[in-house]
Amino acid sequence: MLLRATIAFSLAVSAPAAAEWRAETVTAPGRATAVDVENGIVRIEIGAKWYRLAKDAPTLARTEPPARPALPPDALPDGRVAIGTAQVARAWLAAPTNRYGHAVLGDAIEAGSVVIERRDGRRGRVTLGRDAVFEDLFPRIASIGGRDWIVVVKSYLDRGSALAVIDTDSMTIAAETPPIGRAHAWLNPAGIADFDGNGTTDIALVRQPHVVGRLELWSWNDRKLIKTAEVVDVSNHFIGSRALGLSWTEDFDGDGHPDLAVPSLDRRTLRIIGFAPEVRDIARVRLPARMATDIGATMFNGKLALIAGLEDGRLILIRDQ
Repeated sequence: MLLRATIAFSLAVSAPAAAEWRAETVTAPGRATAVDVENGIVRIEIGAKWYRLAKDAPTLARTEPPARPALPPDALPDGRVAIGTAQVARAWLAAPTNRYGHAVLGDAIEAGSVVIERRDGRRGRVTLGRDAVFEDLFPRIASIGGRDWIVVVKSYLDRGSALAVIDTDSMTIAAETPPIGRAHAWLNPAGIADFDGNGTTDIALVRQPHVVGRLELWSWNDRKLIKTAEVVDVSNHFIGSRALGLSWTEDFDGDGHPDLAVPSLDRRTLRIIGFAPEVRDIARVRLPARMATDIGATMFNGKLALIAGLEDGRLILIRDQ
């Protein structure tokens, strides 16, 4: 799920208060292997073909594959170019390196740099020392305080992962969370929004989604990241997968505040979590198998619905019925 053509954490819709969220299987011509969201359009990969969900029935129709900007020279081989709409035109991970050797994202090649191209013509590169890598597949372009910042996972070779925020004016790392504390301990961002309703932007991440599964909310305040909430029993990734978007941000209960949909640690339940005025489960939806793809969102029969693929190949639609 791409934010601004990178990771789309939200649709411009608001769902009514949840009554009874359920998961139903969508009939498909094969195994659903990927869900892609680009400019609000959800595409499902089945075999070598791509499909879209019909608007008024849980059926699929053929569609064109998602357009992908070509990778620039020196880009991370399995990375993606982030396309922005404000100050940042595009950004990508570059300077491939095998100095870390974790392979949590499918191979042992990570990035040593982030390249940022601004719409005013400036281009910059944030390059790490030999003690760290960017252990990610794309930089997230996030609008915070009226201008663009980059959010990306930075992993220290001996201390594990931290969440880094890059200032796209100075082309430097403005702030980062403390690293987890040991090598090969990773985190995955889950959403960017004012989740707790206090007027500042929060970044949600899942600490060690494979073994710990703790959701942490970090508030961006005066160029600092401050942890404001924790929730246990969540996951938004599994080892070796390149799907980083097993989450979706939306106002699911209609109270005017963004909420977060994210699987449980075993990925067999989808949790819809609200943070304002307090942390709570809005809904828990039991899944027929572990979630295995990114989550997409669409309007279905006038209501918000989530769509995802499971590890057994089934495609499911999750909606408030």
